[in-house]
Amino acid sequence: MTERGAGLPRWSLSPVEISARFGGVAGAADWFGPSTPQAPSAPADVAGRQWDFPSGFNLNVTARSYEAFSFADLRLLADAYDLLRLVIETRKDQIERMTWTIRPKSGATVEASAIARVEKFMSCPDGAHDFCAWMRMILEDLFVIDAPALWCERDRAGALLALHPLDGATIKPVLDAWGRTPRAFAQNGRLVYPVAYQQILKGTPAVNYSERDLLYRPRNARAHRAYGYSPVEQVMATVNIGLKRQLSQLSYYSEGNIPESLIGVPDAWTPDQIKNFQDYWDLYFTGDSARRRRAKFVPGGVAKTFIQTKEPELKNAFDEWIARVVCFAFSISPQPFVNQMNRATGETQKESADQEGLLPILNWIKRLCDHVIQNLLGATELEFSWRHEPVIDPTVQRENLVAYVSAGMMTRRRAAEIMGETVPDDPMADVLTVTTGQGVARLSGSTQKSG
Repeated sequence: MTERGAGLPRWSLSPVEISARFGGVAGAADWFGPSTPQAPSAPADVAGRQWDFPSGFNLNVTARSYEAFSFADLRLLADAYDLLRLVIETRKDQIERMTWTIRPKSGATVEASAIARVEKFMSCPDGAHDFCAWMRMILEDLFVIDAPALWCERDRAGALLALHPLDGATIKPVLDAWGRTPRAFAQNGRLVYPVAYQQILKGTPAVNYSERDLLYRPRNARAHRAYGYSPVEQVMATVNIGLKRQLSQLSYYSEGNIPESLIGVPDAWTPDQIKNFQDYWDLYFTGDSARRRRAKFVPGGVAKTFIQTKEPELKNAFDEWIARVVCFAFSISPQPFVNQMNRATGETQKESADQEGLLPILNWIKRLCDHVIQNLLGATELEFSWRHEPVIDPTVQRENLVAYVSAGMMTRRRAAEIMGETVPDDPMADVLTVTTGQGVARLSGSTQKSG
């Protein structure tokens, strides 16, 4: 074998070549060298294990038992913090506003009856809720706990009857020896579906599900965790700060004295007298926030000394910062929660939020629906598609139409039809005209019928 690097110093060779060349004999090459790595202790079949999951992971009967926050913690924060709940509901409203259709794939030819069958199923996937209500239940678990789950109800022949949303907080993933979801395998000529998920009810494993029985689709899966990473969990610290800030603002109207202050008492008062007067003062204002805003009569010695310790401030830049962080987590424009910005900036932020946040979620929904249509319903030539219909501001649309009519590019009747209005019977309403400084000029020999 030809030696690589012949005639060069030993340090120019690779460690493998050095070990092979010198036979592992101690020498200059082994002086404080990297040493030979330890032999693996695990069997060879361990190769490909996804992550270092805890031993006995499948024996635990509590979902997210190895996570810092439980499903209950995430849901409590999402329900208790008003700003976070408003952002979640706004995102769901934006998705509900979108329209969809079922269409053949590019180049495919499908009968209308097959499309109608799939559209009928997708319009009411669980047999009880329409598509919008069904999707809002899924999005709730997607945004808050990132654990959307759908149970596949089938008939005796195995055909899909309905997709029922399940509480994702009750679903515990089961891991195989490589830390992944167990997949179906062939045995004796038959396809076997191992247990992939367990539903934990009343603290015990209640139902086993395979991948055929349950669609479990976290959007933000991670290689070192068995559960997804929801937007709510990503802003846990900020939401906690905001929640305490919200409680502090609430206490401004329901607790304590307004404003926060220190009031001196006569030097001759004993600690018991001070305590009794403090109890009387607090009891006097308990449960009646209106009474705190009225004038009070107090002994002269008490009224002489008054030190306000904190100026009551209900909203400042810190609240805006919290709103920006929460909105950023969901890629929603913080415009309603911050100081007034100009129109151009607001529209730019809205477009950016749609591109960064709304479109990826729409793509996730499309992938889910395509899986249902193609793999569960067997319509392999069909796909789910969003209708991206632009929403135009009526004021902007009116200004554009006026410009078209003035430039002779559209008749007045056609512009009125687009705006949903009617034009009185006027022969000139169907004539192309140009507005000039001297008036309205008719384009020679041109008439345009609306339609």
